[in-house]
Amino acid sequence: MTSAGFYKDRPAIRVDTGALTALFLPEDGGKLASLKARDGYEYLYQGPESRYRRLTVDGSYIEAECSGWDDMFPTIDPYQPEGLPPYPDHGEICRIPLEHIHGADSDLLRADSRLFPVSFSKEIRALKDGGLSLRYTLRNDGREPFPCLWAAHCMLRAEDEAEVLTPYAPDAPIRLMFGPDGQSRHRLSNDPGNDSAYKYYYTDPIPEGWCGCRYPGRKETLLLRYDPREIPWLAVWLNNGEFKGIRNIALEPCTAPYDRPDAAAPGERQLLPPGSETTFTLCIHIIKED
Repeated sequence: MTSAGFYKDRPAIRVDTGALTALFLPEDGGKLASLKARDGYEYLYQGPESRYRRLTVDGSYIEAECSGWDDMFPTIDPYQPEGLPPYPDHGEICRIPLEHIHGADSDLLRADSRLFPVSFSKEIRALKDGGLSLRYTLRNDGREPFPCLWAAHCMLRAEDEAEVLTPYAPDAPIRLMFGPDGQSRHRLSNDPGNDSAYKYYYTDPIPEGWCGCRYPGRKETLLLRYDPREIPWLAVWLNNGEFKGIRNIALEPCTAPYDRPDAAAPGERQLLPPGSETTFTLCIHIIKED
């Protein structure tokens, strides 16, 4: 069921699946700002201020709301390919309003880029099992291949015993993007003196299409499921307070690795051919333990 609402002082689309209540912000990049269980438990990291810190087209991403789940497209880190305008920090889509089209059983959020000959859309659908489906479409209407990536910037609530779950082997190779080496791949430190923040990518494509965060105190796991051929890469960001004094766990499934379209090896990069589109679906589920 879908209805209109507010998140803080921003207009929101409220989607109730029976098991989850989600709030999306069409005027703020289609951000998934809140994701709550039926008992009111919030799974996403929430900014502490009562008013929403809007991200402007030319504003600082980290000084804006910087919470919940933003979609990163066409980059994470700033980037400027030859013959194109600069790609903004954390992408363009999270900075612009999206058109909202309400359908009989889904809601579509879409926008044409203001900088590039591309478009972005996200179709939101409640699933019968209580999950939530997000179907993305990236389209290139230009005459040249468009280098890009999409990534989920999914900042989850931190708990001391929360654990990142992935299908990778414990010793799978990783590439550290920032932060101290030798930290736990899967948990935040409980050491009061360790306020580190670190992010890494698995250097091999994901072997199965899922990742998640287990909350032992609630005996449940927030699970993201998708086709590994469509979303082959995974980054994890664990912030124990170094970044803005907050604690969060972030899952970042993505269509290309290493935070900007040119950083990956040629065979790992994403190029949208001219006049083409790509679609992929990511589903959110809450898995209860017996």
